[in-house]
Amino acid sequence: MVTSQERQRANLNRMKEIMKEIESTTNDSDLIAELNELLRKQYPLSLKWHLVMFKSEIDRSLGYLEDIRKEEVKVVGGRQKQRKEPKGGLKRVYYKSSEIPGAFKLDYSIVYDAETNQYKWLKCSTPRNTRAKVFTIPISMIGSGKLQWSEEIKQKWGEDSIGQRESVERAINN
Repeated sequence: MVTSQERQRANLNRMKEIMKEIESTTNDSDLIAELNELLRKQYPLSLKWHLVMFKSEIDRSLGYLEDIRKEEVKVVGGRQKQRKEPKGGLKRVYYKSSEIPGAFKLDYSIVYDAETNQYKWLKCSTPRNTRAKVFTIPISMIGSGKLQWSEEIKQKWGEDSIGQRESVERAINN
């Protein structure tokens, strides 16, 4: 008989496999449906906060993937629109998403800067229409049998003070 812990571990590992498969194929509709089905399941071994952040990052990744799919359709259609850089050129860092020219928004990603205690938009080093690293953060959060606060998510969101508080509350209640 399979225990709840083994089932959770298997579901998390399957999600990791699915995300890696999605990054390497364009025929991903069934994989996305399976990923969404696995996300609906319960994961009581993981902290609630980590689960909230994990689902949020997967939603963000799926949104980014949808933008990539649109780019792929444009390229296949042959009507690739030429992007024009602004007169002053593009900056490497923006502090508001509204400052980024619309045609170049996919070229930037948001990160947390601990030194200035604010979020900023950095120019990505990977091409805008690549699937290669769409799920980097969610994949990094899958640990051994439960979700964890990874180094990648720490770079984006900072320290895990909420998760630490939740761990202490769990320890007190158990």
